[in-house]
Amino acid sequence: MTAERLSHRPKAILFDLDDTLISAYRNPVETWRGIIAEHPEALGEQDAGWVTRGVVFRIVDFLSDHEARRLWRLEADTTRRLVIRQAFHKLNLARPTGSEPLHGVDADRIADRFETYLNETMRLKPMAIETLDALAARGLALALLTNGSSKTQRRKIAQFDLAPHFQLIRIEEEVGTGKPEPAAYHGALDALGMSADDTWMIGDDPIWDVAMPRRLGMGAILFDDLGGREPDPAAPPHAILTRLTDLLPLADQSV
Repeated sequence: MTAERLSHRPKAILFDLDDTLISAYRNPVETWRGIIAEHPEALGEQDAGWVTRGVVFRIVDFLSDHEARRLWRLEADTTRRLVIRQAFHKLNLARPTGSEPLHGVDADRIADRFETYLNETMRLKPMAIETLDALAARGLALALLTNGSSKTQRRKIAQFDLAPHFQLIRIEEEVGTGKPEPAAYHGALDALGMSADDTWMIGDDPIWDVAMPRRLGMGAILFDDLGGREPDPAAPPHAILTRLTDLLPLADQSV
């Protein structure tokens, strides 16, 4: 995808948060391996790698459903506890449902460690703040459009002091609608006073941040710094970036 497909310079850019401006959820195996490795006493004779694979398999299977993904975002603590309990019960096939999890492990304690572990390991993407500042200096309106709960997302925004860099922040739980529902994007456009034609969306999700914005008439940019994202062939991105700073020449060239 090349810049020539973006017909003119935007007046506004909507940014995704997780795995676009900050590292977050793209490495679930490494995240859960790290969490499980903190609890070797809970695993008994079982191999931590085997347990990790079982946990991740159950999580991925659970999140394959759209409504389940919504629950994971908005009712995170309760949902995560349920899924991790299910994973450990399945791994310990000899124990009936409702019994103690694998080797007496506190599955809830491991599930609850997820958010604090991410908070400790999350980092800003390289040159994220510098890119936002440079775009603002060019006169572009910037907005943050993110799914998830208010508590979780506001904590991340505060942790990295992102709020001052945006004219608008819209979080799924706060506004009552999230990506990829068209109302989520229309709400941001209306709040900014912008048209879809004058706005770009950038993020790491091929559907939420690319396919739906493109169908609504926006410029759609896929951020894929880790590789492996497969665009929707029916609504591909106008550009694929591996560095946030590449937004600057892209915006400058689209005039």
